[in-house]
Amino acid sequence: MSVPDPLSSPRSAPKGPRIAFLAAYMNNAYEWDVWRGAHAAVEARGGVALGFAGAGVDDPMADHQARSTVFDLIHSSNVDGILCLTSVVGQHAGVERTESWLTSKGLPVVSIGPAARLPSVSVDDATGITQLMAHLIEHHDHHRIAFIKGTESNQEAQRRLAAYHRSLANHGIPHDPRLVFDGDFTVASGVRAMVELFDSRQVPVGELDAVVASNDYMAFGAIEELERRRLSVPEQVAVVGFDDIMPARVHTPPLTTVRQPLEELGRQGANRLMDLLAGTPAENAITLSTELVLRNSCGCVPTSRYVLPREVFSASGDGDARLRDVLRAALSSELRGEPGIFAAAIEPFLREIAAEGTTDLDAGRRFADEFCTRMRLSRGDVVFERLARLAHVLHTRMFGPQAYLSTTLAEYLPPFEIDQCVVSEIVGKPKAGSPLSTLKLAFGFDKSTHQPQMATFDGRELVPPDFASLRRRSVFIMPLVCGDQPLGMAVVPAGPQEGSFFETLAELFSTVLKVLEVRRGGG
Repeated sequence: MSVPDPLSSPRSAPKGPRIAFLAAYMNNAYEWDVWRGAHAAVEARGGVALGFAGAGVDDPMADHQARSTVFDLIHSSNVDGILCLTSVVGQHAGVERTESWLTSKGLPVVSIGPAARLPSVSVDDATGITQLMAHLIEHHDHHRIAFIKGTESNQEAQRRLAAYHRSLANHGIPHDPRLVFDGDFTVASGVRAMVELFDSRQVPVGELDAVVASNDYMAFGAIEELERRRLSVPEQVAVVGFDDIMPARVHTPPLTTVRQPLEELGRQGANRLMDLLAGTPAENAITLSTELVLRNSCGCVPTSRYVLPREVFSASGDGDARLRDVLRAALSSELRGEPGIFAAAIEPFLREIAAEGTTDLDAGRRFADEFCTRMRLSRGDVVFERLARLAHVLHTRMFGPQAYLSTTLAEYLPPFEIDQCVVSEIVGKPKAGSPLSTLKLAFGFDKSTHQPQMATFDGRELVPPDFASLRRRSVFIMPLVCGDQPLGMAVVPAGPQEGSFFETLAELFSTVLKVLEVRRGGG
C-alpha cells in the first residue's frame, strides 16, 4: 500500500511558499552569510526556507558527489521555487551546464551568482579588484603582485582575474606569468600557490611585494604558508582577499579585503524569487556594489581599534538600567543570528561620542562589528563544548538499543534550540539514479514522542509522515555520507547556531549510521 503524501494535506502545509536554498557546505562562512540573508527574507514574507547542503554540480571528488545526492530530492511536491548559490554550486560545471541542471527541476529559479538566462543577483567583482589593486600600487607602492585565481569555470573568478590584468596594464606594470596561480577558493589552494611560487617556480622573496587572492579563504592559506616560511605579513609580503567573511575580521593579521554584501545578496535573491512566485516579472540581473576594507594584512592600521567610553555602559538608575536591558537584548539578538542589531542600538551613542567627525563614527561602527564577531566566536566555543558532550554520549550508546539514540538526541539537542530531529537511512542498497529515493527513520524525536516509529517513506517527502510539523518550518536538509557512500540524510530546524555546528552534527550522525550499518553486517 502506498504511503499518503502528507505534503498534499492542508494541515501539514506551510502558509507561504517553500523555498529551496542550494549550497555546498554550510560551514563555509561565505555560504552561511548568504543563507542568513535569504532565510530572513523568506520568513519575513511568510515563507519557509529549506537549506539543502549538497555539493557542486559535476564536482570531480567522489565524496562530494555523494553529498550532492541530496539535490535529487528537490521536487515540485516539496518546494515551490529554487534559490541557488551558483557561485559555489556551479563553480565546476560552468554557467550553461548549471542553468540546464537547475531548469530541469521544472521550478522557478533565481541565481545568486553568475547566470546567463536565469534572473540573478551578483556583485561587481571587477570594481572590487580594481580598487584593491589601486590601493596596493598607489598607496603601498607595490608592483610585484601575485594573483591566486578561482576555478576556471567560475565566471566571478574570471572577472576578478581580468580586473587584475587590467589594473597592471593601467599602471604600466608588466604581466609576469610566474605570479599567477590556480586556486579553487579553499585554504589549501592558497597554501599550494605559495608552495608553487617559492619551490616550483623558484621566485625569490625579494621579487614579491603582495598577494591578491580571489577569496578570503585562499588569502588565509597564503598567509599560513608565508608564516610557515618565516615571512612576515605585511612587513615582507602583503596579502589581501575578497568577500570579507566573518573570520577575516579576527584573523591574524586582520585581512584587508573587498567586502561583498553577502546577506544582502541572500535577501535580494530571496525577494526576487518570492516576487516571481507572486507573479511579478523580474529583470534578468541585479548587480550589487562592493566595498574596500583596509586592515593590517596590507600594512594599513585598522580603523576598528575604538573603545567606547566606560560611561556608555554604566548603570546608575532606572534609565540606565533600561538602557542596559536594551543593549543586552540587542547583543543577544546579534549572537542569535541577527547581525547589525547591536550596532544599531549603540548608534545614537556613537554619533554623540564621535563629535570630531565621520571618521570617528565609522571607527565606532567597526568596533561594534568586530566586538560582536569576537563574541560570536566565543559563543561558538561554548556550543562546540556541548556538541562534544553529545558526541561522547552517542558514541557510548550507539552499540546499545537503537531507541537509545532517539532519547539521547531528545535530551541533548533542545539546548541548541533543536526541538525536533529526523535522521533517516537508505533502505536496501543505494539506487544509482537516486540513492535517497526510499528512506527509513533511523532515530530522531519530536515534540510529542522521544521514540517515534521507524517508518519507511518516499525520500521526496523529506521526513516521515508523523513529523508533519517539521514541514511547516525552515530546516536544513543535510546529506549523511561515509567517504563516497551515501548513507541517508538528516533534517533539523534552522536555528540560531552557525553553519559549522550543523555540518559537525551531520558528520556525527553519519558516523552513527555507518556503525548501525556495520552492526547489521551491511558494510
